Amino acid sequence: MHVIITGANRGIGQALDRSYRAAGHRVTGTSRAGGEFLKLDVTKPEDHAQMAQSLDSTAVDLLICNAGVYLDKSERLADGYAAQMWAETMATNVTGVFQTIQNLLPNLQLSD
Repeated sequence: MHVIITGANRGIGQALDRSYRAAGHRVTGTSRAGGEFLKLDVTKPEDHAQMAQSLDSTAVDLLICNAGVYLDKSERLADGYAAQMWAETMATNVTGVFQTIQNLLPNLQLSD
C-alpha cells in the first residue's frame, strides 16, 4: 500500500509515518521544509504542482491530510481574533487540504 502523509515531519504525522513504515507500507511523507520528506507547503500552489509532477502516475492508496496549524491556541475570545490569523488558518487547514486532494486525485484514482 502506498500512503501519503502531509506534515509527516513531527507530531501525529511523524507517528503515522513511522507506524505505516514499520508495517511495511510505502510511505511518502511531506513537510514544508522538505529535507528527508517531499517538500509541500499546502498553502503554495507551486508546491502542489511539483508534488503532483514528482509522483507522476504513481498510485496512492491512502492520503492522510495531516498538515495543519493552530494559530489561535493562545488567543482568547474576549480579546478578538485577527482577520489575518483566520485567513492563514483557513489557507492551511481548509484550502490546503482541498488543493492536496485535488492535485492528487489522478493518483488516488489509480489505486485498486
